Amino acid sequence: MPSLAKSGAFSSVFVIYGAIAAFVATLLVTNVLGKESGGEFFQVMALFTIGTSLSVFGGDTGLVRTVSAQRASGRYSAIRKLIRFAIVPALCISIALTIMALIYTIPALSPQLSDDYRLALNVAAPFLIAAAVMTVSFGVLRGLNRVVTFTAMQNVLLPTLRILAILLVIALAGNIVSLALAWSVPVIIVTLVTVLIVKKYLPTGKDNVIENAAPEETARSFWSFSSARGFSAVIESILEWIDVLAVAFFLGTGPSGMYGAVNRMVRMGVMVDHIGRVVTGPSISAAIATGKMNEARSIFLGNTRALIAVGWPFYITLAFFGPTLMEVFGEGFSQAAGVLWVICPTMMIAMSAGGVQSILLMSGKSRWQLYNKLSAVIVAAVLNFWLVPLWGLYGAVTAWSASVLVDTFLAAYQVMNLVGIKAKPTEMVAVMAISALVPLAFAIAVSTLIGLSWPALFIYAALVLPLYGFLMYKFRYSIGIERIFRRRKKK
Repeated sequence: MPSLAKSGAFSSVFVIYGAIAAFVATLLVTNVLGKESGGEFFQVMALFTIGTSLSVFGGDTGLVRTVSAQRASGRYSAIRKLIRFAIVPALCISIALTIMALIYTIPALSPQLSDDYRLALNVAAPFLIAAAVMTVSFGVLRGLNRVVTFTAMQNVLLPTLRILAILLVIALAGNIVSLALAWSVPVIIVTLVTVLIVKKYLPTGKDNVIENAAPEETARSFWSFSSARGFSAVIESILEWIDVLAVAFFLGTGPSGMYGAVNRMVRMGVMVDHIGRVVTGPSISAAIATGKMNEARSIFLGNTRALIAVGWPFYITLAFFGPTLMEVFGEGFSQAAGVLWVICPTMMIAMSAGGVQSILLMSGKSRWQLYNKLSAVIVAAVLNFWLVPLWGLYGAVTAWSASVLVDTFLAAYQVMNLVGIKAKPTEMVAVMAISALVPLAFAIAVSTLIGLSWPALFIYAALVLPLYGFLMYKFRYSIGIERIFRRRKKK
């Protein structure tokens, strides 16, 4: 399995790079635009992301499943048909959404929009069509088992081109319209490159269907599977951005800009969970499919410990030093740092549940996940429209926290009681203790004695990182991460 390990390692590095690059792009935009225009830019990003999910509607995930299955069965001619199943509806929906966006920006229909925001929407909307093609192509690459190529396109090439385009625009103009264009144009380039790569790797030989192969997919069977995941993907996009849009609607673009920066900062920690899904997902799927539930449980425990070991210190640090860290977005953004004390503990709880979302998907329970996401988005919508007018940013972050907890608790209950994969508290207490006590003790000490500043943050990091690493290594057997050090030693 060395090729699989190498693939997972490269994919992990690419995902980390993509998260950092996206964060850097956000920093560049907010420092140039400020709170007001930055809030409008976040709204454009939100609508573009939701529109892309709506256009594809799970077709990319359907391709991952069906292309790999038909390829393994030796039915190569069916792959192009599967691509048509996904791409035709995606093109139709994306074109329709683009037209709707352009109509919405007509001044007579939306007089409340600023001229710059209206023009930014007009500039970004047509690129939705390319984004739909790009996302479908990503699904084909994954179905052809070109995971490293997929992550290189999505997490390296696309964000790098966006940073370069944004830097160019900043040097020349730096307004929201030009930045929206800089954020959108790289989609065209990545789409063209990805389509060429897909053509290169599509099987061209004659069909050689193996005995007892699964039947060929039809449009009905393809969308029967894909639509459930499509609903979930759309809901996930809405969950990611609904509070930012609610803040913009009720409080204006300035608060929306600050809250959008908080959103981007907090979701940096979610990168760890995404890496866990990429690396452990296939192994969990194989273990469950072959009835090796103990093996699946072992992988789940290791993933959960890793999430706690990385996620808890990150969110503790973010909560304490939020006012300092939020300064990187520009002047005035640190005013929103208080809401981190609401969402950071929530994200720590979500991390302690481990990769329950991956377990649900890999065990074929995509509809359970859909119902969980529906429940979470209903909670988020109701609380946002109720609490944002009353509590402002704290209302939005309360709604966000509630939706995360609802989704997490439902998924954890299903995994433990219905799928049958459980983690005992005693198996997590050691890693929880080290992950919480070390950063918490030093954060309290440094913030009390020195205060909240960049020198204080550097001193905190210089004290925590060596001790934390030493304790993780010292107690690696009781924590359950001894395999990591064993592999490194062998290398």
